Amino acid sequence: MREVEPFDDISKHIKGYELTASTHCEPIYLMRNRSGEKHDEGTDSATITYVKFNEKYYALTCAHVADAREGGLEGGPSLVPTVWGPSGHGFAFRAGSENALAGEFRFLERPRNGHRRPDIAIAPLSEDFIRLHMQAKGKVPLDLDKWEELDWSLVRTCATWGFPNRQKFSSGAVINAKLLTTILALQSQPMSFDRDEFLLASSLPESVGISFSGLSGSAIYCLQSDGCMTPVGIIYEGMPGDPSSKKADGRFYGPSDFQIQAFVLSQTKFRGWLEMLGLTLPR
Repeated sequence: MREVEPFDDISKHIKGYELTASTHCEPIYLMRNRSGEKHDEGTDSATITYVKFNEKYYALTCAHVADAREGGLEGGPSLVPTVWGPSGHGFAFRAGSENALAGEFRFLERPRNGHRRPDIAIAPLSEDFIRLHMQAKGKVPLDLDKWEELDWSLVRTCATWGFPNRQKFSSGAVINAKLLTTILALQSQPMSFDRDEFLLASSLPESVGISFSGLSGSAIYCLQSDGCMTPVGIIYEGMPGDPSSKKADGRFYGPSDFQIQAFVLSQTKFRGWLEMLGLTLPR
């Protein structure tokens, strides 16, 4: 367990944290399975996080991303979660695409009533994908093999980096997605790695026009003053997501009110997800 003092001033290391986090994740685009289709600024997207566990590489995102349907309609044609390389080559996470197969997501089926829990999707990654895509783009996984449990009593804030759905732009033939840095206060108390979920929230004096739509699948980190960062969660929902986001009592969230709901991430949790999804543990 890391023994550190509570640490709130991250400004000294913020660029280093951002650079490290950017190597663990990238935008994943929800493509229609149509010949010759390419992504653009209007293509819906989320975030995919790469993880190493027991020396094996995995892709991790939310089940509602991996199981997305055209028009958001249950029973509609399945969209194909796809990541794109710098040369325009795509890698798909669903068989049957004209793009190369990175791996196939496993996730729990959606219940007829209620929400899917946990809203997690995991795909073992092919050697070709690791070599031709991840290494070519400088992507490295969160290393859960070296993960150290931290003392939650010292944690006041957490940070996350992900790719908002509505903050993409084109530069010639290249589509760029903005990496968003978010620092929020830990709300769930008492907090421990025995919990399944936790909540982060903060409010700003005025709106900054930010939407958290697209951050599903992003990792949440606790930051240390020595520049180290410990992954502790995976986002499954963030607000504001879009203008129709409401509170349970019917009042709208203000554009300056921010909440993130996440699943707790640890070695034990990830192993449990693999077992739940029927993925054979590597030896």
